[in-house]
Amino acid sequence: MNMTKKAIALLLGTTYLAAPAHAQQEGNSIPLDPIVLRAGTQKVASSVPQSVSVIDDQDLDDLQPGNIGDVLATVPGVAGVGSSSFFGQGFNIRGFGSSGTAASEAGIVQLIDGEKKYYESYRQGSLFVEPDFLKRVEVLRGPGASTLYGSGALGGVIAMETIDAGDVISEGRTSGGRVKLGYASNPDTAFGSIAWGWRPTEGFEALAAFAWRKLGETETPDGDTLVRANSDSPNLLLKARKTFGDHYLEASYQHLEARGDDQDFNQLEGAQPGLFPGFTGWGVGDILTRDQVARLEWGWNPANNRYIDTKVTLSYTNTIKDVQQGDDPSEPIMDSLLGRRDYALWRLKAQNTADLSTASHDHFLTVGAETFRQDRASTTLSASHPEGYTRAAAVFAWSEMDWGRFTMNSGLRYERQRTQPKDSVTVSSDRVDSESIEPQVALMYRLNDNWSVFGSVAFVNRLPTVDELYDGFSGGAASPGLKDEKGKNIEIGVSYRAADLLRAGDEAAMKLTLFRNHIDDMIMRTNMPAPVPAYINIDRAYLRGGELEASYRSGGWQLGAAVSVVDGEDQDGKVLDTLPNDRVVLSAAWQASPAWRLGARSTLADGRDKPGGAHRSGYGVHDIFATWTPRTGPAHGIEVNLGIDNVTDRDYVPATWLTGPAPGRNFKISLSRSF
Repeated sequence: MNMTKKAIALLLGTTYLAAPAHAQQEGNSIPLDPIVLRAGTQKVASSVPQSVSVIDDQDLDDLQPGNIGDVLATVPGVAGVGSSSFFGQGFNIRGFGSSGTAASEAGIVQLIDGEKKYYESYRQGSLFVEPDFLKRVEVLRGPGASTLYGSGALGGVIAMETIDAGDVISEGRTSGGRVKLGYASNPDTAFGSIAWGWRPTEGFEALAAFAWRKLGETETPDGDTLVRANSDSPNLLLKARKTFGDHYLEASYQHLEARGDDQDFNQLEGAQPGLFPGFTGWGVGDILTRDQVARLEWGWNPANNRYIDTKVTLSYTNTIKDVQQGDDPSEPIMDSLLGRRDYALWRLKAQNTADLSTASHDHFLTVGAETFRQDRASTTLSASHPEGYTRAAAVFAWSEMDWGRFTMNSGLRYERQRTQPKDSVTVSSDRVDSESIEPQVALMYRLNDNWSVFGSVAFVNRLPTVDELYDGFSGGAASPGLKDEKGKNIEIGVSYRAADLLRAGDEAAMKLTLFRNHIDDMIMRTNMPAPVPAYINIDRAYLRGGELEASYRSGGWQLGAAVSVVDGEDQDGKVLDTLPNDRVVLSAAWQASPAWRLGARSTLADGRDKPGGAHRSGYGVHDIFATWTPRTGPAHGIEVNLGIDNVTDRDYVPATWLTGPAPGRNFKISLSRSF
């Protein structure tokens, strides 16, 4: 199906889902329409001129995720890359993202509690998160969030938020918590956690949470071992917040640590013996994975001055992989892949949001600046993992304005970056200075109480990374002359929300976005020896597609549909290798009684032609879940979650995966108790 026909199909589906409606009173909030928060005030997703999805606490409860990939599996426009291993997570948004090469995720900004996370190491995962600590994940597709969150967000932003003390303390109490135990069959996982919150006064609260996972093997639908995780993973989250009148001070620390014994080095695809003639596999090792996020934030928001809402944040993040030979001499790891590799990032960010509203309009203006320093280090000299420093400074301004039926968001970000190799890099000693100017504007017009139309234009520059500038893998030359990728993204869309649509008391929400992203000087790997550079710029590439999200609730039923379509090619008409499957995700949940919630999800994916004549077949994968939460009696406070992923044990390979198959059937159960 060509792009025009796919767009027409999306529009027809939208028209059907949003059939004639009764009028809704202005300002009436729709529970199906999730709240999103920008620099100004809270808004529902349908009133924001951008393609955004929210995975909230109810969604997380239904999913019972074992890793961050499970959390994002049903979000339109987002595709996983790699295995379902806890340590094999990578992501693709609208065709940008992991493709098995260095720096392939630089076009996606990944945040946890506002702090950037980025890690790259050959055939390793890039994002390590304890899903039990999450309370909300917001995915902003496209570059519309780059002003506030960082330059180069060609694909978009994945913003994760962790639990606070208030999420585990019952109303009217000064302390409280929860304990949880769980098991999953594929990947083989045993799990336990405890979280405790304390609020002795209105001005102070603290949280301590600990989670532990014992991670085993992932199996294919045929019962063969796919990836061996073989590790224990203790994870810690600490938070505290103290208010001093109009000021507050907040500190937090997250620590994820996993020690694997005879763990597959290649957590994306497993051992893969016989991948090419004479290849015995990637080997197994004793592997340490450590991820840290520390932040200290001061805020000032005087009640009598609406022009001041200031935040200053100092943060430190680091992700470490330390790989040593395992105990099996028949599965050695190549010497060049051993050793410790880490990314340490210090960041200082300050911003202020001023309320410039008048009687005729609401207007919030955010201005800020940030500076950061990233240290990419390795104890083993490797041409495919060059050491280097990246220093950057940025200033930005973001405006949100509501005037009558119009909403206009506009932003401008300027960032200057300096990248230089360490002495261990032999292919080049050149220091590279780059700069990025990123303007954007988005406009929404409310046609009536139910329907709105919107459009946006954004210009984004992704600056080259250490990997791309100084990689010399397989004898390739350095690439210090790389130009930055320049993206020009245009979006148009329509959103809808209403109550009393088909029957009294029902609710509906829908949002459709069509996009076209034109990338000049796209950075591509050559896989060629010197004197050809390891990375080059190609003249142009084009990505275009659309996303649709629709929800309907009536009585105890909640129905949902999410559609994502994307096509892409270079200036010669060659199909891009990073394109995901076109996909439809259908969901249904039924509150059968006050205690029982039952549900199902189906993911239906179209096949995808790959460069070189290869083809990935389409597939259909179905999941079911049930939750028992007694409201009265001695079991009150207990919650039991049951689920089966890939019920039919389908054998399939997503288009964004380098190889496959994806995991087979997974049975999971968890028991939690609030106290």
